[in-house]
Amino acid sequence: MQEIRIGLWGFGAMGSGIAKMIASKKGVVITGVCDKWDEIVGKDIYELLEMDRGDRPEVKITSDENEVFYPGSCDLAILATDSFTAAQMSKLVHCIENGINVISTAEEMAWPQAQHPDLAKELDVLAKKHGVSVLGTGINPGFVLDYLILALTGTCENVDSIEAARINDLAPFGTAVMHEQGVGISVEEFERRMAADDLAGHVGFPESVGMIAEGMGVEVTDSEITKDPIITEVDRKSKYGEAKKGNLAGIRQQVFGRNADGKTFIHLDHPQQILPEMANTDTGDYITIHTGDYDMNMRIKPETPGGIGTIAMCVNMIPHVITATPGLKTMLDLPVPRCIMGDFRDQLVTDRFAGYGFKKGDYVVIEVEILTPEQRAPQIPEDTKETSLIALYKGYLQDETANEGDVVTIKTAIGREVEGVLTTRDTSPTHTYGKVVPELLETHKMVRDFVFEGEDK
Repeated sequence: MQEIRIGLWGFGAMGSGIAKMIASKKGVVITGVCDKWDEIVGKDIYELLEMDRGDRPEVKITSDENEVFYPGSCDLAILATDSFTAAQMSKLVHCIENGINVISTAEEMAWPQAQHPDLAKELDVLAKKHGVSVLGTGINPGFVLDYLILALTGTCENVDSIEAARINDLAPFGTAVMHEQGVGISVEEFERRMAADDLAGHVGFPESVGMIAEGMGVEVTDSEITKDPIITEVDRKSKYGEAKKGNLAGIRQQVFGRNADGKTFIHLDHPQQILPEMANTDTGDYITIHTGDYDMNMRIKPETPGGIGTIAMCVNMIPHVITATPGLKTMLDLPVPRCIMGDFRDQLVTDRFAGYGFKKGDYVVIEVEILTPEQRAPQIPEDTKETSLIALYKGYLQDETANEGDVVTIKTAIGREVEGVLTTRDTSPTHTYGKVVPELLETHKMVRDFVFEGEDK
């Protein structure tokens, strides 16, 4: 099987980090990168990453998305741009309409139905039409203050309320996040931007509350979000942001999700700032689930790293998005995220017990090697030379028991006995001409109308 092909849209802090992680993995390869920043357009990504390219193909950054995302160009696109669904919508649509699966780092895409149900529906319908899957994920939202909480509630009979806090360092994130968090602005600027509703702060609270409520079957009728400035008493400077003494190092943001009787069911607290250790603040993730009979407490200290966490979530979800059914997905819809240490292609599995427990008399398909790679004709394509020529035979298993991959004997319908490697291939006749191409349906109609002059044939 060829390597899983990934196209990247955005090569900032997150995009370049994703590229570097993919380059360290097996069975997955970057085929193209799109970014609009003139400083890096035309440059090879491995030079920018200061990595040895080895035998990987050269990948130069282009500002033209059509050079990276077109039908058949890649298996999945990772969009590491924007934080908002509406801002990323045109990019999402471009990839989907070209038949490409998508993972987005946009915070609102973790649960887009929370604030943009119309856009969520549009994406779902479009993805199903083109046979692809779309997922928004990251460290938060996508994991710490929603998915992880839901996993812990799986051990509870009832839950009265949830409290969770994430005290983290913004330093690994790029300039877009610094702007959203008001890093470096004055208190007066904070107040002005708050009044103008021009300070996003943490993007994702409505999404986290929506995911938790939906996952638990709880109705949250009202959510209140508060924002307070974190004013630094010392100068702080990170790679992408700087805060002078007396200005903002970040924002403390909280959300209170209440049920119909006004009781707070979900309280999430998220003070974000650059270099919190300079203010003697320890980072950490804290979750308390109140069950009525006892409290369940979890602490991760220091914090789950935000930068590498977001990068890893995107990379590790690649095979799960590719194998998902078409449509708009959330972390609730896909297998549990985990660090993939082996070949990514091995994760493209939908039935882990397929191929076990065949017994004598089962109708099966076997593979028989006709020519080894060394025996192939010299004039065939190079990639073809690397594989054996095989023949497929159907018949009744003669061995008492067998599993996929075993060398077995079958008896064909005409009584011939053949030895080969047992597979889990479908015994039914199958064929495909690929995914439906909506444009061809219109062309078909036009041709019929032309040939039959509008007659009902």
